[in-house]
Amino acid sequence: MMSDYAVEGRLQLRKKPQQERSIQRLEAILEAAIELFLEKGVAETTMSEIAVRAGISIGSLYQFFPQKAAVIKALHERFSAELEGFIRQIFANVQTLDEAAERAADSLIELNAMFREQRIYMSLWQAIVVDKDLSQLSHEFHEQIIASFYRDLAHLVPQSEFERFRVNIKLMILATGEVIRFTTQQPDEVARVHLDQWRRIIRSSIFAF
Repeated sequence: MMSDYAVEGRLQLRKKPQQERSIQRLEAILEAAIELFLEKGVAETTMSEIAVRAGISIGSLYQFFPQKAAVIKALHERFSAELEGFIRQIFANVQTLDEAAERAADSLIELNAMFREQRIYMSLWQAIVVDKDLSQLSHEFHEQIIASFYRDLAHLVPQSEFERFRVNIKLMILATGEVIRFTTQQPDEVARVHLDQWRRIIRSSIFAF
């Protein structure tokens, strides 16, 4: 089994840029990776191709990233931060569970739009789920979101239902992810039918204890 140290080394940014030139080089690497991931797919993109697209030597690329998985991790962290900013406000200041259910349902449409606009989200997601080390990132992100939802909604949930509440939230996150994965790959009219139905399911069942 790979040690935690080895996993960390595999995924870790090797150096954090301090000078403007290094910051610009790191940004060029990440932008090049995004372009290639969208053009060719994550699995088909090589480190050499990223270096060429970024206009740097392969040695310079490896000074930042030990392998492609570390590039994926860096992009995941960037886009997770963007998503988290939206997700964390979904249940902010809600007064009732009915209001919370309505917000959860409405947020589905916005999330779908975000994933359609930023196609790199789905490319990264698909790459992460097939890599056991990277998939832990997705798990940790889900747990952070669950904790955030819990803080916003716990005062509305009877103590006897706390565990079922957590299960409902986790299932909603996992299932919604799969719905969005499907709808972003469909024509608008097909996506809308499925989103509307999932929206009704969320509204009626998310807090059905």
